[in-house]
Amino acid sequence: MSQEVFIESKPLREKIADKIRTDIIKGVYKNGERLVEPKLAKNLGISRTPIREALRQLESEGFIEIVPRRGAIVKELTIKDIDDLYAIKANLEGLAARQAVLKITEEQIEILININKKFRDIAEKNPHLTDEYLKDNIDFHNIFIAASDNEKLVGILDGLAKNFQRLKSMLVSDAGRAATAVVEHKKIIDAFVSKSPDLAEKSVRDHIISSWAYLKDRIKSN
Repeated sequence: MSQEVFIESKPLREKIADKIRTDIIKGVYKNGERLVEPKLAKNLGISRTPIREALRQLESEGFIEIVPRRGAIVKELTIKDIDDLYAIKANLEGLAARQAVLKITEEQIEILININKKFRDIAEKNPHLTDEYLKDNIDFHNIFIAASDNEKLVGILDGLAKNFQRLKSMLVSDAGRAATAVVEHKKIIDAFVSKSPDLAEKSVRDHIISSWAYLKDRIKSN
């Protein structure tokens, strides 16, 4: 696809932000690397104004920081950064689960059950299908987030999810974690079946905190 088609298919700021964000996630731009506006503008064949707007958006999302006299720098995620992200995720997804309890349909619960069966198969047969594992996990969470019927909350969590894409290379599934996720997901499903807002919120928060504890151990052991 040519740069011209790429840019014309969406509003400039959004499309440029998507491109740079994807490159950061893929590691094209490394932690601490400068994103030079003239170079980006030349590569994309556009003026610097939309580049600057896209960089401001990425700064608000936490992907870069704009440093005086240095410009835009790819921001490294520290343990504290990830800790903060997981704290926000746990609380907001817990709220989404609470709000979803009385709105989630039988069909949506059935989807959750089927996804969890896939998790069980991964745990038992092939625990190293990382991409499939992560996709199923995102799908599982998105079901009850959407069921919350809270557009503002869905939008905030969607923005937060972009930051979590940077952690993909760290999130390696194994049989132990996959099996634990099956049990934790079952508790979430049971909470929705029982129509318990308190239990739904707690189950989701506990699951996310457990996921972070697992990831933190992996990071520290490397």
